[in-house]
Amino acid sequence: MRIRAALCLLALTGSPSTYAQWLDAYGTKHIAASSPAAPLLNNASCLPEPVDHPLELEDAIQQAVCANPQAREAWANARAQAAAVGVNEAAYLPTLNATAGIERDTLATTYDAGAFGNIKTSQNSSSKYGVLNLNWVLFDFGKRGAALRQARELLAAANATQDDVLQTVFFNTAQAFYAVRDARASMEAAQQTENVAKESVAETSAKHDAGAGTLSDQLQAQTTYRRAVIDRVNAEGNERTAKGTLAAAMGLDANTPMQIDGSEPPANSSEFEQDVDRLIDEAKASQPKLVAARAKLEAARANVDAARAQGRPTISLVGSLTQNNPSYQQQPEQLPIASSRGSTIGIQVTIPLFEGFASGYRVAEAQAQADAQEADMQNTELQVSLDVWRSYQSLHADTANLDNSKALLTDAEHSLEIARGRYKAGVGTFTELLNAQTALADARKQRILAVSKWSTDRLRLAESLGNLGLWAAR
Repeated sequence: MRIRAALCLLALTGSPSTYAQWLDAYGTKHIAASSPAAPLLNNASCLPEPVDHPLELEDAIQQAVCANPQAREAWANARAQAAAVGVNEAAYLPTLNATAGIERDTLATTYDAGAFGNIKTSQNSSSKYGVLNLNWVLFDFGKRGAALRQARELLAAANATQDDVLQTVFFNTAQAFYAVRDARASMEAAQQTENVAKESVAETSAKHDAGAGTLSDQLQAQTTYRRAVIDRVNAEGNERTAKGTLAAAMGLDANTPMQIDGSEPPANSSEFEQDVDRLIDEAKASQPKLVAARAKLEAARANVDAARAQGRPTISLVGSLTQNNPSYQQQPEQLPIASSRGSTIGIQVTIPLFEGFASGYRVAEAQAQADAQEADMQNTELQVSLDVWRSYQSLHADTANLDNSKALLTDAEHSLEIARGRYKAGVGTFTELLNAQTALADARKQRILAVSKWSTDRLRLAESLGNLGLWAAR
């Protein structure tokens, strides 16, 4: 008995359909990304990046796209849709089902024999049977084709959505990286401002002690210095906060110590020295949001065709093979039945005649969904063109301001040198020196802001074009 149970279990777990679950007969594993970050990283690995050395922007982005849960979710959705393509491909092949069983029936009958009492008889029967059923849809007026086309378009939309998610993760991580760099630059500028203010305190104190300066100048210098100390402490706190935000974006604990490469990027916008009309056309062709919207529209149109085909006839090849080996307690005058076998094959036509008028409503629902998807695609197209336009104009303005902010900083530094020399020589006032210090501090802030905006807008334009990649981090 145990051996028979084991054989049955082996037959169930080792059936051909079970083995088919491990096969990829339609190559669906190759029509979706091989990893959550594959569309963006290409051949780069997802190994954890060490944080004991200054991080480059590429390192932070690679770690973020590998650890981000939204990227994994988008990848899972794409793989699920790729499997759905395989399911719809399988509809073109026949289905074959086998049924087998062992039965034992017992029939007990009691007869009333009057004076002889009751007579009891029993009849036992057992049988072993097997049935093999074949069904192959030969023609269905385009229902399977529409379903397959819909699945493929939804796969294209899922792949584009995964691409868009990675672009968003890329951009958000880059922003967090630039925020750390800006916070460090602000802290360094605050330290420089504090040092300048400290020197002014020493100069005013020396002049006051020598009887050549006023107490008012000394107090003003001390007040400016205290303010500079407060700004420096705040800047240090902002840098620590920005580092925690970047660590979280990379999938690390916020308290993970890290250092970044904070070198200022070269001011070169040659990647985007194109006509804005050409850039908009490029975005309309390759922007992931728009690619996904167009694929969803085509899927909705395919769904309309599938809804129409659902009310049409289906022609199928059907067949069956039956084997039965009964064993009865036969009456003496009957010949025993050793076995029986039957087979059936034919063409079956299924014609939907009436289903409560549901067919028309299904088509109307699918058509309305397609119309809504078309409107969404047109809205996405307008939004993409607007994003490109805004990013393009901002980048050009920020590129010009890079040179302007650098010239402003140079002039402010030179102005402070002159004001300090005049004050030491006794021909300049402390107010003039204080104004020069304030102008220099503001110039440093403007320089940091100009570099930050240029770096961010450069990536923002690449994102609006759908061209974000590790090349953009150089």
